[in-house]
Amino acid sequence: MTRSVPVWFDALHVADVEVASDGALLLRYADRWRQTTGAFPLSVTMPLRAAPYTSEIISPWLANLLPEEEQLRSLTRSLGLDQADALAMLERIGGDTAGALSFGLASDRSRWAYRPLTDLYGIDTPPAALDRHFEDLGSRPFLVGEEGVRQSLAGGQKKSALAVLDSDGRPVLRLPEPGDVMAVPLHGAPSTLILKPDNPNLPGITENEVWCLRMAAALGLEAAQATILQAEGRSAIAVLRYDRRLGRQGQLVRLHQEDFAQANGLPPGRKYERGTLPGLDLRTLLETGRHVRARDALALLDQVIFNILVANTDAHAKNYSLILPLAEPPRLAPLYDVSSVLAWPHVVQAFAQNIAGKKRTADSIAGRHWETIASEIGYRPTDVRNRVQELVDRLVANRVQVTEEVAALPGATAGYVAQTAELVEVNALRIAGRL
Repeated sequence: MTRSVPVWFDALHVADVEVASDGALLLRYADRWRQTTGAFPLSVTMPLRAAPYTSEIISPWLANLLPEEEQLRSLTRSLGLDQADALAMLERIGGDTAGALSFGLASDRSRWAYRPLTDLYGIDTPPAALDRHFEDLGSRPFLVGEEGVRQSLAGGQKKSALAVLDSDGRPVLRLPEPGDVMAVPLHGAPSTLILKPDNPNLPGITENEVWCLRMAAALGLEAAQATILQAEGRSAIAVLRYDRRLGRQGQLVRLHQEDFAQANGLPPGRKYERGTLPGLDLRTLLETGRHVRARDALALLDQVIFNILVANTDAHAKNYSLILPLAEPPRLAPLYDVSSVLAWPHVVQAFAQNIAGKKRTADSIAGRHWETIASEIGYRPTDVRNRVQELVDRLVANRVQVTEEVAALPGATAGYVAQTAELVEVNALRIAGRL
């Protein structure tokens, strides 16, 4: 082996990724980590064991920790690295990733710090500093090159990982409130919030996603907490990180997680079912529930149903995740990254997975398709149809309350909220009418 990159959980040495002279990778768990009470595996594809894992398994898992598309291209240009060298990029920027791990350097709590955006940009007004931050993301994703900043998040959308500080300057695990400060984590400190700026190609995206997530919660599904954050000229979706928790002394603690692409050994380029190489189909997606308890497997079915009801056609393999906590079996992560495409005819209207064996759009879903889904995973068709109807009934019953709640958020445009609510309700009732 020519060199190795250590993988850390805070100051605990979890594993090493070793690189051979021909570029082949091996991941080897640290002996002490394997013997640690409550140690978690890095992935359900890599259970704890003494024998190493090869490139075939480790490479797609690593690649799924990095951004995609233009964000990845911008990063590699800034770092002077090849896009295919996921390990080298994570060694440079993987201090705060999706889940609990850091690459290269241990996360030293004594060095954790947070720099307010107003201080970073030398701008007194927080909304103006936030605007400047949004502009910055276009030229240097995740503030690459900024002293003390080492962050990476998956996906192609521009986004930022920040922390919410209270009036005393302490990081808090909640959505922003008046008087809070948005800050950049430094030296491996954990972020608490994911911020996704609005997109002129998707008008109303902030209201749309916040409405969908809050509706999911109103229906009884576990969903990521989200709100709208207003800058001077733009808005953003602010999502509380579900892979963070508070310890017994109120300190921030990371939770390990992986998305369904990682859990099924697929590279990010195969997150959609259709392509030159097949990706995650609906049956395999639902069968990923074998890793969790029965209650969570049913919750996974609920997530799939909800994504169909709201026409979230971009619900690909990376938009479902598992949490791998200490000393516990894996569990299903909350619903996240949900928006309805019904307001955007120019966006792909077909779902990310085939439904009942074919490419389908929201307006083509019929009762027989739910029966096929049920039979493929061993559920009774009547139970699945009843669950669809139950969720539709709850959606209709909660529409007014959720719509008023989101429309009242600072920075929300009521028209976009009402549009999302109306289009989703019509779609859900159409689906129910065909059961």
